[in-house]
Amino acid sequence: MTSEPITEHSVDTYLTGIFREDAGRVLSALIAQLRDFDLAEDALQDAVSAALTAWRRDGLPVNRAAWLLTAARRKAIDRLRRNAVRDAPQNV
Repeated sequence: MTSEPITEHSVDTYLTGIFREDAGRVLSALIAQLRDFDLAEDALQDAVSAALTAWRRDGLPVNRAAWLLTAARRKAIDRLRRNAVRDAPQNV
């Protein structure tokens, strides 16, 4: 994390800038890894939401785009696991 003073406005400003600059690349990387456009979009949106909370609490990460990519990848994995459990046959 950085030692930059963190305000709600600075996090929102950084996140907006990162989203504008890097969202296409992050989304492309997710689509390539996940092979599912809708899952990639949902995971990126979940990561942006998580960034708002985490960055306000913990400060801004050094590589913000990498943080978003990693968080989105993990959100996608979580979603896939939840769906697999939900869709598994129930042996009662």
